Parts: sequence; C-alpha cells; structure tokens
Amino acid sequence: MPDSSGQAALAAVLLSVAVVAAALVAKLAPEPYMDEPFHVPQTQAYCAGRWREWDPKITTFPGLYVFGAALGHAVAASQRLLPAAMLPALPLCSTTVLRSASLLFAAACLPLFHHAARQLDVSRSQRQLNLMAAACFLFPLHFFFSVLYYTDVPSLFFTLAAYLAAQQQRHYLAAALGAAAVAVRQTNAVWVAFTLGTAVLARCQPAAGDHGDGGSSSSGNSSGRGGGRRPPNRSRQRAGWLADLRRLLRQVWLRRGQLAGELGPLAAVVTAFAAFVVVNGGVVVGDKAHHVPVRHLAQPLYFLLYCTAWLAPVFWSPQALMAAAQEIAATARRQPARSAATAAAAAAAASGAVARGTLAHPFLLADNRHYTFYIWRRLIDRSPWSRYALIPAYLYAGWAVQRRLAHRDPLWLLGLAGATCLVLVPAHLLEFRYFSTPFYLVFLHMRTPSPRALAVVVASFAAVNAATLYVYLYHPFAWADGSVARFMW
Repeated sequence: MPDSSGQAALAAVLLSVAVVAAALVAKLAPEPYMDEPFHVPQTQAYCAGRWREWDPKITTFPGLYVFGAALGHAVAASQRLLPAAMLPALPLCSTTVLRSASLLFAAACLPLFHHAARQLDVSRSQRQLNLMAAACFLFPLHFFFSVLYYTDVPSLFFTLAAYLAAQQQRHYLAAALGAAAVAVRQTNAVWVAFTLGTAVLARCQPAAGDHGDGGSSSSGNSSGRGGGRRPPNRSRQRAGWLADLRRLLRQVWLRRGQLAGELGPLAAVVTAFAAFVVVNGGVVVGDKAHHVPVRHLAQPLYFLLYCTAWLAPVFWSPQALMAAAQEIAATARRQPARSAATAAAAAAAASGAVARGTLAHPFLLADNRHYTFYIWRRLIDRSPWSRYALIPAYLYAGWAVQRRLAHRDPLWLLGLAGATCLVLVPAHLLEFRYFSTPFYLVFLHMRTPSPRALAVVVASFAAVNAATLYVYLYHPFAWADGSVARFMW
C-alpha cells in the first residue's frame, strides 16, 4: 500500500525548496539570461497576438512559447478575478511569470517520477520509491532549469509521460504527449521512436511465462514485459540478441496489421517529424550554421561517465569498485579468451572514438559561463594525452551501467543505446542538458540501489544545487562585452 502521507510530505518539502529557489532567482537575477533573451521575447510576441513573428536565431519548435503564452494569459485572468493581496500585479508574460511555467512542469514531474519508479520495478520498497523520486526532482540539471525559462523541464515531462502512457498501452495519449514533447524540443522525436520500439517489443516478445520456466524477476513491471524486462528463459538468453532480433522482426511482420492499428498514433508522430526533417533539410528550425550535424563519437563516452559520476555512491564507492573487480576477475577466469577479446575490442572502440571523434564547438571554447568550458579545458583537453587517460574510466562506466541494466531485455538495451547515440553523436556542442533524458531512463530502469546509497545521492544532489545556485546568484562577474555574467550548467 503506497504511503500517501509520506509522499505528500516529501512533495511539500521538495516543492517548497523549489519555490524558495525560484523566489531567490526572481529577486537577485530577474533579467532574462543566456537562452532566455531568445525564449522570453518570442513568448511575449505570442502573448501580444503576434503569431507570425519569429526570431530566426531560435532553433526549436514553438511549443514552449505556446505553453508560456497560455500561462501568461491564465495568470492575467487570475489577476483580474482575484484580490490584489492574493496575487501581486505582474506584467503580462513577464520573465517571472514565464519562469513559473518551468516550476509548474517541475511540480508535475514529481508524481510522474514516483509513478515511473514504481511502474518500472514493482519490487521497490516505499522508501526506495520516495528516495528515487526525490533524486529525480533534485537532479541538478533538472532542478537548476526548473527556475529558469528553458525547454528542459517541459521537455522531460512530456517525454517521460509519453513513455509511461505507452507502457500502459494508452497509445493515443502517448502520441499526444509525444507530439507535445517534439513541439518543445525536436530531438524528442528520437525518444518517441524509442517509445514506439519499446511498445513493439512488449507486444512481440514472449511474456515472462511463455517459453519454459515461467519464472519471474524482482525487476520489471506487473505485466512482465514493460520497461524492457528481460524474458527469463535461459535458452533465449544463450541464443543472443541477434536471434531475438530475427524473432522480433518475424513477429512484427506477422502482426503488422494489429500493430499498425494499436501503435499507429505513435508511428504518425515519428513519421511526421521525419517528413519535416526531409522538407526542412535538417532538424533545427533556425541558426542552422551553428547546428550542423557532425560525428561527435566521444559524446556517448562522456554520457556514460556522466551517468556514473552523478550516481557515484552507486558506481564509484570503494564497495562498488571492489565488487566490480571481483566480478570482472571471475569472468576472466571462466572465459579468458572471450574476456580478453571483449576488453580489447571495447578499448579499441573507445580509443578510436576519442582519437577521431573528440570535437570542440566554438561555443564551448568561447563561453566561460558554462561549467563544461572548465571541464573541457582542465580535464578533457588539458594536454594532448589527457583525453586518452579517461578511457579506462569510460570503459568501467560502460561496463557498470550495462551490469546495472542487465535484467532488461537485450533488445531494449540496444534500443536505448541506439537512441542515446542518435541524439548525442550528431551534436557538436558538449552540453550536459542533452544528457538528461537518457540519464533518467538509465536511473529509473536500473537495478535499484540500496536506500543508503540513494540517500547519499539525494544529499549530494541537494548540496550541488545549493552550491550552483549560490554561485549563480551571488557571484556574478563582468563578461567580455561588459554585461553581467553568471556561472551555470
């Protein structure tokens, strides 16, 4: 039985913290900053009814601006209806009002996180669910942008909501949410395609008891298939993912009519976006010169290290490293030739990606207001060989993430890896905001850490948020053009 009182208390605490953070930002940094000088005026144009006005520097669809304009008019209507003491007078679609859109989406994300954690692994205890929801809410890249007017928080809300709706076989709802996700950020079309693939996998792969042993896993949802849970039949596992893929494609062909009827709405979202890319000549709407697709092969390696670094109590604690060393050594003793070949192939692939796919966008090199600027200069590009020194960490991170997701279906894992690469590899800019959606999918699907480890993760996220907001608000500096600059993600 869910502990509703505990969930309510947790929500009250977390939302109160977010409201205080938003109030501090509104007081100490009220002017639009970084990307907000593009987002805010565009939304204000919509608020004023100038629907044909468009800033050619904006790269995304206008979904955020439509939601922001609707909120702005809702706030204005409330001001007319309520006493001034209850709702202070604010200009139509002011920066403060528009920033509150992110805060509202963040509040909507909180029950979504809790529901996702429960739906994707029904074996999780109430304490684990609460801690995972808190970690998701306080994740620094999510929390920071919940107090600014950016696409990040609504993008995550619609993407995750679409994924969960598809898990529940509510495909028209999933398609509507997926379309909203794409309207906020184009690359979410990849995650809608991943959602579609996951739905196909759930219908065409055997359920938990269909092929032999009828066992059950402690991880997965109540249907035995949602969230990409690995079917338990041992002969299927030995057959490998290529055999699974052939079997899946055969089932897709045999059930093509049924699948088209059930999953057509989701497929329509993906097809419509693909048509847009063909007609538009690319993914971005504007500023195409600075957003040319590239082969940034190091991005998936950054992402793996990024995941494990944020979840360091799970992946980098002395106990975790010792357990990993013992498991790797045991596997090497059982299968020495295969282990050596796998390690050599992984090292060669990572080395090739680093050698040929380490790129630096001009924005990264020129903008010292972002933490990635310092990570690049002081870690990745510190010396000609420093980028290669990170390869062992990349290899461990990849192995550790895979082990934490080993209970999921191999084809689901392949789909997640493919979608992540499809989003990250074409992106020239090293931007941690691009890592958020795959990070959440990894965190919510992986084998659940202990409550103690989760508590340390939550505490570390809270500490990082306090530090980054403090630096952002209380340590501005003069930028090269004389404007006020602030450190941010």
